[in-house]
Amino acid sequence: MNVEFKILDSGLTVLHDQMDVESTSVGVYIGSGSTQEKKHECGIAHMLEHMAFKGTENRNAEKIAREIEDVGGDINAYTSKEVTAYYLKVLKENTNLGIDILSDIIKNSTFPKDEIERERGVIISEIGQSYDAPDDRVFENFTSTAFKNQSIGRPILGTKETVSNFQQDDLKSFLTANYAPENMVVASSGNIDRDRFFKTIEEKFSNINNNFKHIEKLSKWNSGFYGEDRDLEQTQLVFGIEGLKNTDVDRYSLRALAIILGGGMSSRLFQEIREKRGLCYSIFSFTQMQNSSGVFGFYAGTSPKDLNELLEASLNEWKNIKHFISNDELIRAKAQMRSGFIMGQESNGARAEYYAKSMINFGKLIKTKEVINKIENISISSIHNVIEKLFTSANPVLSVIGPDASSFKTLNVNNLLN
Repeated sequence: MNVEFKILDSGLTVLHDQMDVESTSVGVYIGSGSTQEKKHECGIAHMLEHMAFKGTENRNAEKIAREIEDVGGDINAYTSKEVTAYYLKVLKENTNLGIDILSDIIKNSTFPKDEIERERGVIISEIGQSYDAPDDRVFENFTSTAFKNQSIGRPILGTKETVSNFQQDDLKSFLTANYAPENMVVASSGNIDRDRFFKTIEEKFSNINNNFKHIEKLSKWNSGFYGEDRDLEQTQLVFGIEGLKNTDVDRYSLRALAIILGGGMSSRLFQEIREKRGLCYSIFSFTQMQNSSGVFGFYAGTSPKDLNELLEASLNEWKNIKHFISNDELIRAKAQMRSGFIMGQESNGARAEYYAKSMINFGKLIKTKEVINKIENISISSIHNVIEKLFTSANPVLSVIGPDASSFKTLNVNNLLN
């Protein structure tokens, strides 16, 4: 692994992954997202990410876009529960330009009041669009039930009410509290000089004097049901239980379990629910792992008349896997995990993000060889241990959107796995 990192005197972590390509991917990854928000701040991390592109002391919004696109580059950002990222990709000879723009966004954003009002409308439209997408909404309802009255359970986009109230000082305060060097990783992957990159980052990201205080977020899982009546052709559902944290030693075995249950066309759920019974078009298992908690579950969309049969048949597959996993299933799951990781390593953008999150979550680089070894060490026994760990004291959550979805509230979700 030809990647190195250093922690500057300011506390900023800088890392570079040497890769023989003609482009450079550079990103700034902040170890804060929507989970750092107070209730009245719901959505502010996401709005801040949007506003960072709306003007700095040196560039207006148009100039930020033009400077990158004039050299054929791309720039973007995202906000998640625990990470906010600003990243770009340019030809290697334009790396310094990319670094200058990223540092300008992080250090010198001005949050013009007219742009705040304009972007407020954009985000409120985005919230409306999310509401109109039932396959998104069913996950939001699931999360808000599982983590009721907690920041991890609130929507990343925020609500119309909270977004309508954010002002310039609110954005500046959240930035000051979170965008500090000790809470940031600047990562690059490409064919550039490492020492020069480290020096450039040290110069460009100097004099960030924000006052970050790490606050450990503890999450409490709640069992429950959320039914939302909608006049839809398809009923959407998400069922799940509490999963694992993103640093849990059993996380690889849990991912293998998700693949065996619903990770592709050969998985148990796809074969039984779609291929044999014809009850749905889409069904899959998923894991979500955060610093404080996690989720393990499955999603499906089906005809309202088939909802009972689909849920019962899907949970039967969950129950059956407690008793038997074949060696063929294990081999297939490990092959998918291995190939997915290795293929991801072929993109310099994905590599920069992977190494940055490795530093944020573990405080060290997790080498490729170590990941492959962890995957190879997954066994039927280790998967059964995870099943025992999660299923024995499971407190299920069920989220349903569709015609008469609220009628499912008569079900005792705590008995669905028994």
